[in-house]
Amino acid sequence: MIVANDISHDTRVLKSGLALTDAGLEVTLLGRSTSSRREESTLGPLRVVRVPVPWTLKEARDDARLRRRRPRLSLELNPAERARHDLRDGLRRRELALDEGRSARLRERLLDARHQGVRSLVEIDRRLGHAERFVWKVVDAAVHRTPVAASWRSELPEIDDYELGMAPAIDRLDWDVIHAHDVQLVGVASHAVARRRRDGRKADWVYDAHEYVAGLSLYGSRTRRRRAAYLDLEREFIGDAGAVVTVTEPLAERLRRDHRLSSRPTVVMNSPELTGPLPESTGVRETLRLAANVPLMVYSGAVTHARGIDTVVAALPDLPGVHLAVVCVPGPHTVVAQQLAAQARKLGCEDRVHLLEPVRPHEVTGFVASADIGLLPLRRFGSHDVALANKLFEYLYAGLPVLVSDCPAQRDFVVEHRVGAVHLAGDVASFTEQARQLLVRRDEVRALIGQTPDLLRPYAWSVQQRSLRQVYRDLFGGERVSEPATTTRLDEVVETTVAHPERPSVVGIGPANMAGQGWEWAKALERTIPGLSTRVICIDRGSPLMYPADTVVPQKQFAGDAEWAAALESDALDTWTHALIEAGRPLFGLRNGRDFTGDARTLRSLGVEVGLLFHGSELRNPRDNALRTRWSPFRDPREALTRRLQQQRDHLFPLIARFDGPVGVSTPDLLLDLPSATWVPVVVDLGRWGTRAPLLERARPRVVHAPSRASLKGSDHVDAALAPLVAEGLIDYQRLENVPPSEMPDCIAGADIVVDQLSIGIYGVAAAEAMAAGRVVVSHVMPEVRALCPEELPVLEATPDDVADVVRRVADDRAAARGTAAAGVEYVRAWHDGRRSATVMRELFGLHGR
Repeated sequence: MIVANDISHDTRVLKSGLALTDAGLEVTLLGRSTSSRREESTLGPLRVVRVPVPWTLKEARDDARLRRRRPRLSLELNPAERARHDLRDGLRRRELALDEGRSARLRERLLDARHQGVRSLVEIDRRLGHAERFVWKVVDAAVHRTPVAASWRSELPEIDDYELGMAPAIDRLDWDVIHAHDVQLVGVASHAVARRRRDGRKADWVYDAHEYVAGLSLYGSRTRRRRAAYLDLEREFIGDAGAVVTVTEPLAERLRRDHRLSSRPTVVMNSPELTGPLPESTGVRETLRLAANVPLMVYSGAVTHARGIDTVVAALPDLPGVHLAVVCVPGPHTVVAQQLAAQARKLGCEDRVHLLEPVRPHEVTGFVASADIGLLPLRRFGSHDVALANKLFEYLYAGLPVLVSDCPAQRDFVVEHRVGAVHLAGDVASFTEQARQLLVRRDEVRALIGQTPDLLRPYAWSVQQRSLRQVYRDLFGGERVSEPATTTRLDEVVETTVAHPERPSVVGIGPANMAGQGWEWAKALERTIPGLSTRVICIDRGSPLMYPADTVVPQKQFAGDAEWAAALESDALDTWTHALIEAGRPLFGLRNGRDFTGDARTLRSLGVEVGLLFHGSELRNPRDNALRTRWSPFRDPREALTRRLQQQRDHLFPLIARFDGPVGVSTPDLLLDLPSATWVPVVVDLGRWGTRAPLLERARPRVVHAPSRASLKGSDHVDAALAPLVAEGLIDYQRLENVPPSEMPDCIAGADIVVDQLSIGIYGVAAAEAMAAGRVVVSHVMPEVRALCPEELPVLEATPDDVADVVRRVADDRAAARGTAAAGVEYVRAWHDGRRSATVMRELFGLHGR
């Protein structure tokens, strides 16, 4: 059973699930998680799974609408420009105050004229903005009132969000039938069945129509056009369903007629469990501490404008002494509930309006029983006209007289059975009069309800669930669905979180593996946490700088091989407990999109924990770096690489900001760009990089510069600054590029001084490797980056202006330089040998061993 809510308060879903488990079927309830994580629990015999549904497409649509509404007729007089104008104007006027000549008076007139011109433009700008907003408001209102050609694909992007969030979970579960509750998920169900049938497996689905979609109430964002889009959704898929179930006889007939169904939908009324004593719970009157003789009306259920509760509040001034309790679903802090409170304050009856937290579904009847009248003041909409709400039967089961609006189905029921009164929907005077009369004769109506034991029996859930089981007999041919001798009541079961055995973490890392750090982090975790295992995925982009990985996939295959991507995703969902996605890139090819969000959503929907790891250029803000250091390679925003990196970062950063999981960065400087992240130090294998090679014993020290990307390392500055020292015979200098990673330790061991970079102002993998080798490291590391280091960084500071002087000092004072190099080895041993990184990752990502 799939439903577009978190299941907790949806009694129809819960009772339907129990009714089918009583019949011998295995039932899983799949709903929407209110957190970003998959949640699993049990409710008696039911399995309950909740998966996150990120509103990616819905939010994109909303953002597009906001962008569309930005003023286009602006004269570009923004507040900052006006402030600068006023500042200059003030300076000029102070000058004029010191000059009393004729030219000063002329300049003052010109200044006044310019000031008035600016103010006129500001006023024109304001009026243009007001007019443009008014036009958009009129256009939007006209569009929303127009149901013509309303397609769910264009009007309801959240339906596709449900598909993206729930489809992976559905496909991983084992099932024969999907029971789709309400209209939002009919497409999700139909598509899932089609996928399963395509694979040669039997599958079917049931549509459970909770409401009359063509007559849905209109309030808030639910406009005529959106209602028409929901109808378009229902119309497209209802004919695919193996069976249709609905809640009342009138609605069944309308669905058959509107959609030309071959058979009439089965009616399974949304009624409570009407057997046995009332559930024990503290009553509403006791909760409010009201005496037994204080008149009390109660409404229990969803609080929306369409439910007509404001009509009741409006009537209270003419019903002195009468109290109203509103048991609010989902709670009393919603916008509409607070509007009711504001309405009561305005009318001076706030002391008689009580907004209460919801109670558990099976406790409703016992909770409301101490009131005098149960209310159903629905406004008139097509869906309300055919509804017999669950709360109507809950009130009657509690023995309460009911006061309902004149929606036909509930009006006819109340009049036929003489269990209350009827008022005109939305009419305050009518409600007031009927409430007065019903309060006078409430004891008489209570007695009638109590003396008519058969009144509710046909509507009891014990009767209704038989019809539901018959639907499944028809689907399965009858042999798999039994009629139970006893049934499970909702109040007999308690939801319990599933306690999975703590199997050791299996961690997938990829797909960047920049400078081999994905692999190094993985090995550090395995060394530090016994029982933990890792899988490193890396894309081969044709570079000679390839590092170890468990899975190396060519770029072309990564981007274009759907079968490979599906196989990797399937393996990950089967075996991984955690996925650490690097550099904001997708893990499973382009299967779920071109960034990390689609893969994260898929992994989370199946219970895989997701974290993000960033290495540098994908997160670093070139614009900010250019402001922090004058040697930044990003000083020219028009340069091709700068422009590309800025665009990449500007696209990725909002996605990172919306991600609500753990985020790690490999170098301290990235904390300047993302302060909420956690530093996960790069890892250097001291056994591989450590060397006994002598240091600074040559007459001419050997200086090495090995840039991974020359344009970002300031390599031209390095070459230019060191050339005079080479010509002077003071040093030997070598620039290394495209050296295979396996050969780099020997290259660094053969150096005395390693110049890392002179432009970007950070320290990273290359500096840590050179320190591990006991070499003297020279680099430009900004003061704010050094301040983020856990202890003094043993890297000699240098810029293009003074790097030659720094290298000369090393050659002149070799003892001090050897001390710096030794400190570098200890720094790496303390922070970069993998132990610290593994500890941080264990805590940040929730990893564990056996």
